[in-house]
This record gives sequence, structure tokens and C-alpha cells, in this order.
Amino acid sequence: KYLFNAGLRGDGSSRFGPANRYGLFPSVSFRWRMSDEKFMKRFDKQIDDLSFRASYGQSGNQPRRDYSYINTYNTFSWSYLGQAGVYPGNMELSNLKWETIVGQNVGINLSMFNRRITADAEFYINRTKQMYFPGLQISSINGFNNVDMNVGTMDNQGFELALGFTPVKTKKWQLDFNFNIARNVNVIREISDLYPRDKGNIEANGQYKTYLQINNPFGSFYGFRFKGVYKDLQSTIATDASGKNIIGPTGQTVYMKFNYPSIGYTFQPGDAIYEDINNDGNINYQDIVYLGNSMPKYSGGFGTSLSHKGQWKFTAFFTYRYKFDLVNGTKINTTNMYGFDNQSTATLSRWRKDGDVTDMPRAMYRTGYNWLGSDRYVEDASYLRFRTATLRYTAAKKLVQKLKLKNLSAYVSVENLYTWTNYTGQDPEVSVRGSDPFRVAIDYSYTPPVKTVTIGITASF
Repeated sequence: KYLFNAGLRGDGSSRFGPANRYGLFPSVSFRWRMSDEKFMKRFDKQIDDLSFRASYGQSGNQPRRDYSYINTYNTFSWSYLGQAGVYPGNMELSNLKWETIVGQNVGINLSMFNRRITADAEFYINRTKQMYFPGLQISSINGFNNVDMNVGTMDNQGFELALGFTPVKTKKWQLDFNFNIARNVNVIREISDLYPRDKGNIEANGQYKTYLQINNPFGSFYGFRFKGVYKDLQSTIATDASGKNIIGPTGQTVYMKFNYPSIGYTFQPGDAIYEDINNDGNINYQDIVYLGNSMPKYSGGFGTSLSHKGQWKFTAFFTYRYKFDLVNGTKINTTNMYGFDNQSTATLSRWRKDGDVTDMPRAMYRTGYNWLGSDRYVEDASYLRFRTATLRYTAAKKLVQKLKLKNLSAYVSVENLYTWTNYTGQDPEVSVRGSDPFRVAIDYSYTPPVKTVTIGITASF
């Protein structure tokens, strides 16, 4: 009825200085099987198990490099007056600490009607304290341009929910359904002042801006809003918030510019239009906006299985991602008309002369700002994928005995049957794995998962 576990782990590593060499990592868990309580006896026919659980635990990670707390020295490959020069080989890091992951979770387990209905829910917060980062860039004034150090605290938090349902269960037939959904968010709580807070150059074509903000989730990226193409010279005139033309100090007409005064490019007919958020006639960092997030809001899967007399069994499984913003890098590379690379047929609709109304800017060789990081290339890559379908036949015992076998079965399985998505690229299932907190999900049309058909026979003697 009441289950309790506790543990204490101790680790020591010579990769730390003497003051921080040893780490203690406790853990504790508790489970209350509520369904075994006396006041729950009246529900015995309906509830098989109802449990609540909670756990807390710590684990530690150490640096990858040995003896980083000791000063080492190297010699130059050349000598002077018969003596070799000596220089410090590494920075003494005597204050490095264990990277500690603190896991906390609570959960509920429910089973009803002889496991015809099951539910498993878990909510968790995994906090990484003294987060270790190798090769952090620093000023080289002391002779080193990078350092390994503990940089801050990060939370990995979310929930997971799994449901099961068996509506039919007879001697001949059994039908099962299952469903799971998960939500995961990474949030920085503390960060060193030496750690960079942003990445991306909005002055360069094809780049997006990302920020590292305390108490905000990872994965968000920023850029310009694409509004089409300037059809003629008149349309390039800068306007204020009321829509009136902006007039210069001497009464001259002011045309839209990009990043004035450092670049000061004047937009021409056929160039891309970017929304002037503050209506000052200058497209720059003040006009970048939130465009999306590279982490899916929800992900999971669901499936079903149908069996007959324990011999025939059909199973199917689907996976999904919901609210997943993706940069179509292939679209960037095949529509920028910036070099000699092959371009897609979409560029046939590009702007060519005054008056052309199109959403494809003009071709400009190695110049211009027609493919800046903007929502033009951002797509919702939510999808539902029919992942697998399998039909299996298990031979009856009489047939197996006649063939003098222990068992005999055959199956046919199909993987990656079909994908439902509004994404225009080859495959919306783009990985966002990695340790870079500034990473953005970009699709360059890697080979999508192939459709596979497998036929097999299994027999044992």
C-alpha cells in the first residue's frame, strides 16, 4: 500500500580540484496505492489499481578533460640559444563543480475493468544546476580565448500522458487502442554574464535571430515580415504610421532603405518588401518580430491492434507533431537567385519589369537583400504520419505439431505509409537535437524516411 525507496550515491573524480572532487547524490521515491485503502473497497469491481507516486533524485556529470585543475606547460617546437621556450598549456580551473541534475516528478497510475482502461500521467521538472559548458569564448587578454566553466541553471519541464482502451475482449476477438501525448520545454533560470545571449546577423541574407532569455523557453527565432515585392518606384516611397509619404529635411522624397546608415541600401522596384514595424522608412533590427519556435508544442502517437483467436493480429501506429515551426532552407537556396546554383521553377514568376505584381523578387547576382531571414521561409511543419502497419499470422498448435516445430508465424509489415501535412518541403520530421541553445530547425531536404515493406517467416525447431 505504501512503497518507499531511498538511496545515496557518492562519486569522486580527479578531473576536479580537491575542493570539489567528491559529490553526493541522494534519491527518494514514494508510491501510495490508494486502491488498497479500505474506503476504496466498494470500487473493487471497477478499479484494479489507483496509485499516486512522487520522486526526487540527483545525478552528476563531470568534465570531459582530465586534470583541468592543474597548470600544465608546453614547449615550443623551436629553440633560442639552445633553450626551448615554455608556455602555459591550459588555464588552471580549480573551481569547477559537478554538473548536478535534479529530477522531480509526480505521477498517477490508473487501471480499470480488468485493465480495459489504463492511464499513466507524469509531470516533471528536471533542473540542471552548475550547468557545464566547454570552450566558452572569453577575451584573450590573459593568453587564452576560451574556458570550460559552470555557466548556469536550466529547467527541463513538461508532462507525459499515456492512455489505453480495450473496448472488445472475447474468446475470439480483442480490440485495443492506445494514445500518448507529451509536452517538453527547456528554460534557462540563471546564466553566466560571459555566456552569449544572442546569435544571428539580421544584416546577412538567410539568417535568423535567436535570443537566450532568462525564464523564456528555448527555440524561439526572430526575423522580418515579408510583405511581397515592390512593383514600381512609387511603391518604394517610405510612409509613416498614417500612410503619408515621409518627407526629408529639404522636402525631398524619402525611399525605403535597409539598415541606414551602416549599410543604407535603397530598395528598388523588384526588391522584397519587409514590414516597417516602427514606420521610420528604415528596415533594421527594430523591425524584427517573433516568427516561431523550433520545439513542437505537442508530440506523441496513437495506434490500434485487432486480434482474432490469438492467431491473426493487425497493428497500426501513427506519430504526430503539433505546432512545430520550421525554416524551409531548401526554399531559401532554390529561390534566392543570388548565384549560379540551380533554382526551382517558382523563380519563373519573379519580378521582371515595372508593374509586375508577384511575390517572387527579382534576380540579383551577389547583391541585394531579397532573401533576408523572414516569415517567407517559415512554415508550420505539424504532421500526422502513418508510421507502421503489421499483419501477423501465428499457426495453430495442431499444424505446428504436424510439422514437428515449436512455433511458426508469418508477417507482413509496412513502414512510413503516408504523411498528412501542410508543409511544402520533402519531410516535416526535422531533428532539432543538439547542445546549441540557439539552434533553429532548418530543413535542407535530407532524404526522407523510405517506405519499407517487410515480409517474414519465423519458425523454431
